[in-house]
Amino acid sequence: MEDTQTIKDKIELIFHELSKAQQKVANFVLKNPTFIGVHSAAEVGKEAGTSETTVIRFCYALGLEGYAQLQKEITLLVFNHSTNSTLDTYVSSKKELFNDQSLIEKAMGEDSSKIIRIAKQIDKQWFDEATRKLHEAKNIYIIGAGASQLGAHWLHFTMNILRPNVKLVGTGTAELIRTLQEIDEHSVVVVISLHRYFKEPINIAKELHERGITVLAVTDSRLAPIHKHCSYAFILEQPQLSTIDLMPALISFLNVLVTGMMTNDPDYYNTQRVKYDDFQNSFIADRWS
Repeated sequence: MEDTQTIKDKIELIFHELSKAQQKVANFVLKNPTFIGVHSAAEVGKEAGTSETTVIRFCYALGLEGYAQLQKEITLLVFNHSTNSTLDTYVSSKKELFNDQSLIEKAMGEDSSKIIRIAKQIDKQWFDEATRKLHEAKNIYIIGAGASQLGAHWLHFTMNILRPNVKLVGTGTAELIRTLQEIDEHSVVVVISLHRYFKEPINIAKELHERGITVLAVTDSRLAPIHKHCSYAFILEQPQLSTIDLMPALISFLNVLVTGMMTNDPDYYNTQRVKYDDFQNSFIADRWS
């Protein structure tokens, strides 16, 4: 097999030479590539309806050294595919607007339509429960990697104005270890996990969810791996695979999430805002006087 072959090419090339059980694994791998990157061989075997041993034998049949190498090659495939798909989808969806005299109205109208469509998908009961949890939480921790960082930074900035004890979680080893140690049952963790589904936030969510911590996930697919490791999941699903195009809807939803939190005690949040403004104005005045 040539080095230019992707793992997908390799699987398709030898598919009919595999045993029936190994073909089950092959089909599962091709249909669920993001699952492979964050789950063990035993979990893959279970989901594929076979066994861990069959998964390992499948790896050997591909000429791989083991399951770890399969994970590595699948991750590279997903990375390259998602990057190209996101950019290709984004650019191709905009081409018809390039020479349109109503570009502004149509482009922003499309964003509005996406936001409305996604809004109709949100479970109202879960939303009310999750926003109440955010209000009652002693501490809120926000996690996002890659494209998800934009939403994480926006949410941290906004919540930090309205209430105390809101922290943006870094993934540096020392800082992360300290943060994981301090998160307790009085905390709520918000994990934003968009397509490409970076492994670190998912692993963090898994550990915290297993400890009984409330994990609120914001993702873009019903098949996203974060679903197994959260208390509440809000899906911002769209027909195209462009994470770039999802950003207006993501910020809009996070804005509504903050609004929902504030509805639990409007007077409290207004007081917090006034205190923040007074301190900010005083700080700026003292700094430049």
